[in-house]
Amino acid sequence: MEENYLEKIKRCRKKISFKMARGLVKLLYHRPKMVYLGEEFNDGPFVFLINHCGTKTPPKIECYFPRDYYMWGTYEMTLGLKGVHHYLVHTFYHQKKHWPIVFAWLVGTIFAPFAQSFYQGMRIIPTYRDSRFMSSIRNSINAVKDGKPIVIYPEDSTNGYNDKIEKFFNGYLTFLELAKRKGIDLPIYVAYYNKRKNKIVIDKPMLYSNLVDELENDQDKMSEILRNKMNELISK
Repeated sequence: MEENYLEKIKRCRKKISFKMARGLVKLLYHRPKMVYLGEEFNDGPFVFLINHCGTKTPPKIECYFPRDYYMWGTYEMTLGLKGVHHYLVHTFYHQKKHWPIVFAWLVGTIFAPFAQSFYQGMRIIPTYRDSRFMSSIRNSINAVKDGKPIVIYPEDSTNGYNDKIEKFFNGYLTFLELAKRKGIDLPIYVAYYNKRKNKIVIDKPMLYSNLVDELENDQDKMSEILRNKMNELISK
């Protein structure tokens, strides 16, 4: 089933409901300026770390990213209309964006069908907080074997989205390590989306193996280095 998951995503992109949702999103979200501080993207796979910026970044990545890619996203948004509605109302709008529950329910109810149609085609690899996370890694490894980049939002947004990123989750490093053990040493691009300037600043890439060697495979230190790099891009 997992080996066919990427093909399932491709099929979802062909649905009329997704194409209509994507067309509307392109009207609402303008193309961001992309600024490279180092080399531009290569032709092979890589990991692209960027801030989520509420609802701002993922649609812009979907519509304007210059490479075919796969994106990590929360599994709750892949559970059908009921699951999408519950996640939007209780987790995204109420918990993370701190909206009153009545307003969150109203907006979530209106937006859920559209969000479900759009999310289905966004090349999402669902992520989990339990043993099912290994399926996320296996699907991601299949994607990079196919030459595709992986877009990841590593920030801890449990209590909301902030301009300055306070903490990274380390799950992406587990993926990078397991990919390396299979002979795939991925470059890491750290980026920051500035909503006020509508600009994505992309730092020069670094190889995962170089980061491991520099910090003796300490995941917390590696995440701190990458988180600080992301925050440094705010002023660029």
